Amino acid sequence: MRKSPFVVLFLVLCGLAAAQEFRATLTGRVTDASGGAVAGAKVEVKSATTGAVQSTVSQADGSYQVPFLTPGEYAVTVEKEGFRRAVREGIRLQLAEKASLDFSLQLGEVSQSVTVEANTSVLETETADRGLAIENNRILNTPLQGRNVFANVWSAPGVTLTAAVQRLRPFDIAGSSALAISGGQPSGNEVLIDGVSNLARAGQVAYVPQVEATGEVKVQTTMYDAQNGWTTGGVVNVITKSGGNEFHGAVFEFLQNTHLNANTFDSNRNGIGRSSSHINTYGGDINGPIRKNKIFGAFSYEKIDQVIPDPFLVSVPTALQKSGDFSQTYYSRNASGQLLAAGIYDPFSTHADGTGKLIRDPFPGNQIPANRINPIAKNVLNLIPLGNVAGNAITGLSNLASTGGTRKFTDFFPQYTGRVDYNISDSTRMFVRYSRNALAEERDFKYSTNSAFNVADTSSNSPFKRENHSATIQLTKTLSANSVLDFRAGLARFLGQSGSSIGANFDLASLGFSSQFIGQAARFFPKFNWVNYQGAGSSPVNNDPIAQTNSFQGTYMHIMGKHSLKTGGEFRLQRAYRRVPGFSAGNFNFDIDFTGANPISKDASSGNAIASFLLGTATAGSYIDVNSFPALQQRLFSWFVQDDIRATSRLKINLGLRWDYLGSMTDRFNALNRGFDRTSPSPLKAPGVDLKGGLLFAGAGGQDRGIYDRSWGNFGPRLGFAYSLRDKTVIRGGYGLIYGQTFDDPGSAPGFSQRTDMVTSIRTGIPENTLTNPFPAGILRPVGNSLGLATFLGQGFNFNNPGRNIPMTHQFSLEVQRELPWQMMMSVGYVGSRIERLQVNQSINEIPLSALALGASELTRNVSNPLAGLIPGTGLNGATVQQQQLLRPFIQFTGLTQLFNSIGDSRYDSLQALLYKRFSSGLNISVSYTYSRTFEHRSFANAQDTQLIRLPAQWDIPNNLQLNGVYDLPFGQGKKFASHAPRAQATDQRMADQRHCPHPAGLASRTGLQHGAHRRQPQA
Repeated sequence: MRKSPFVVLFLVLCGLAAAQEFRATLTGRVTDASGGAVAGAKVEVKSATTGAVQSTVSQADGSYQVPFLTPGEYAVTVEKEGFRRAVREGIRLQLAEKASLDFSLQLGEVSQSVTVEANTSVLETETADRGLAIENNRILNTPLQGRNVFANVWSAPGVTLTAAVQRLRPFDIAGSSALAISGGQPSGNEVLIDGVSNLARAGQVAYVPQVEATGEVKVQTTMYDAQNGWTTGGVVNVITKSGGNEFHGAVFEFLQNTHLNANTFDSNRNGIGRSSSHINTYGGDINGPIRKNKIFGAFSYEKIDQVIPDPFLVSVPTALQKSGDFSQTYYSRNASGQLLAAGIYDPFSTHADGTGKLIRDPFPGNQIPANRINPIAKNVLNLIPLGNVAGNAITGLSNLASTGGTRKFTDFFPQYTGRVDYNISDSTRMFVRYSRNALAEERDFKYSTNSAFNVADTSSNSPFKRENHSATIQLTKTLSANSVLDFRAGLARFLGQSGSSIGANFDLASLGFSSQFIGQAARFFPKFNWVNYQGAGSSPVNNDPIAQTNSFQGTYMHIMGKHSLKTGGEFRLQRAYRRVPGFSAGNFNFDIDFTGANPISKDASSGNAIASFLLGTATAGSYIDVNSFPALQQRLFSWFVQDDIRATSRLKINLGLRWDYLGSMTDRFNALNRGFDRTSPSPLKAPGVDLKGGLLFAGAGGQDRGIYDRSWGNFGPRLGFAYSLRDKTVIRGGYGLIYGQTFDDPGSAPGFSQRTDMVTSIRTGIPENTLTNPFPAGILRPVGNSLGLATFLGQGFNFNNPGRNIPMTHQFSLEVQRELPWQMMMSVGYVGSRIERLQVNQSINEIPLSALALGASELTRNVSNPLAGLIPGTGLNGATVQQQQLLRPFIQFTGLTQLFNSIGDSRYDSLQALLYKRFSSGLNISVSYTYSRTFEHRSFANAQDTQLIRLPAQWDIPNNLQLNGVYDLPFGQGKKFASHAPRAQATDQRMADQRHCPHPAGLASRTGLQHGAHRRQPQA
């Protein structure tokens, strides 16, 4: 057979560059009255919305297949000389559906027609893939949390919500991403809009489409079609709404305001009145013909305007504490009910008693003398407001509550989507879509008021921004009755921004810092953390991430007898830019350590974080950052071939093979590490010690630019079958090996980003440096890769494992589907998965297990330091060091963590049941139940362990019941009753019950019931 040069070129490109199909496929068989196959019958499928026509002819066995059909309503016409024309109208096709529709032709003239209203079977007889489609009427009318279409996905069997979601708005991307599908990893799913990737950094949902702009949503919970990949669990598929030959439109508004809201519990308890509160969500959409039967347009707009109170109850120092007086700072009561004051001790008085035990002298009267108060602490505390409520009866904590004058929680979020479809000819169709949204949020203020910002405020969301650009262009070309070509390109760009602009350009001299510190630190208000208290300051504004995914896909389909062959390829370019200055003016921690009675242990009866702050004695973990701004990139290539075989009229077999390649991550400036050398001699020479080990760098010293080794052997076979046991019963099952995409960003690279730790203590219990000049040896500056193995001596850091590999999932299932009356379907089946090569982080510089028997006192004993004077500016430069440091494998470093070790695994087993009713007679409903268990090997019980422990996954929820439905009342225009009145609003509800999650609070039990919100849509 002679091939078109265009087709040959495309097939070559597929070999270099796998498309994931979101449109529907209609298949079936044409027979005569006796059941014999009718070959050569013309099958024409016509869209009831746009008038677009797609045709094919039946094969020798009477089978036909029409791919790439936009979900919606169709009329199907079959004609053959010598037979009456057969017409089926009202055929509704869903997103990514493989629907079956058979025809039995009657003898007669072609000019004679037999027309009936019909629909495809609710049974899935063509494929083993499992999933649930949410039709447009449910999307539009179900009262979604925050009007986020991804909440619909919870309704499918095998889907588990893995985050405590209070409200799920379109910009709440963490909640939108937090799904475990068929035992897959949370945020490990593929998410597609109009068939193109909608992920930032390979796991985070970027853009959430508007409700009015969404056509359908489908979650695919098993992957037996080789078109689908790049997931550890499932695929969430969203298609946007297109226009048609008739105009339609809607306007809406959802609102909350002060008069409709009740006061909060805390405000009532503290005698604070109801605050002003306003939330308005409004918008509309319009779609229709630009040129009838040819060009169609759709546009949707929505905006959220929110100005609401931001309730809080936090702890701030009292006036006495600010002055250094802790005589009325209590921690408990004695047996007679008398309040007990926490003792405040002088850390600089630390000494050994007669027995060798370290002790400290108390400050007389629990008062710090005025001449001992650090001026920086005094100036900062002057910025902190006093409490406005009584607080705890003993400790006085929780003494500052929000009021009507507190700065509000504001959100302003406009979003819009525009789409144009063009039927170029009966054989060529295309569409273009562009979507954008932009969140501007400010919240979490504690000290600022409606009239003024407080530079010491701790808000890390001032501003908080999220912005998306999502776009695609797609072209479908019918080459012949048996061959179709499809091409698409897509863009997903996401900007996330947080931090604080309040402290920008702050004059550090006004607080009293030394000139040395001022000359090296950024002009920003520092961050101060006080245990049990709110603290002061925040982090500078950061952009993390600026992420972009560009995707290019192509699919070629050819029908040949009983075989429906598809092959295709995909190329993705994933980029992420991180603009995170970190705490470039310092992040200082204060707790009870330095003002407690015991220098080596903590006790609630002594010490106070504010007292430690007044002395300027920061504790371990205080630091200052000088960060690089990486520009990361990785490439993904996929190729697949799929053969759907009509083995018999009852048995369909799906065979496929997919190859996935995830390229190594690189940085534009090679500012990345490439693992840790454990064997080479260290450039640092110390008497009596053989030092080995150090960092390796991408693109330096003979190392590859990519920070991960390449893996070319990721081939995944797929096998599925569907056997129609009887006309209304189908047995389906399959197996698939699927590879998951990852974006394993190791974070700030040692050498290129530099953190200088404050040396707070060298001699046990005695402060070394104070807040006035926290870094007397100077702030360390990035040295890049110039120091080689000597990089970050005396410090701890994380580094990537170059040998990491991408996770792979073995999926398998066996189910029985039964068609019930009233277009209902019942499904019961087993679904399981086994995931290998999950990423695990591991500490590699811990003391050996045998050394733990020495005990804490021996391990923390100060001994002579062989590294003394060799590593200035670090805690390992002093004359003495704790003995445990010398027991580490690499004593010239502190804590070392190797990231992304592909040694974890997961096991998932489930019983899944679904009762589904296709939309008819005004009712569309699904009830799903999943009993499942998920166990993982993902962590070490102890730092010295070599074997991973087996634990239930944090999202292991054995019992999960989901009910989702909508019922259109039979009242109003076009309905049975009161047909001349305005159309009645549909009533609907969504109920979810997820029980028994064994891990952290907030995931332990989630049960919710939401009732429908009223909405009126005038028809344009």
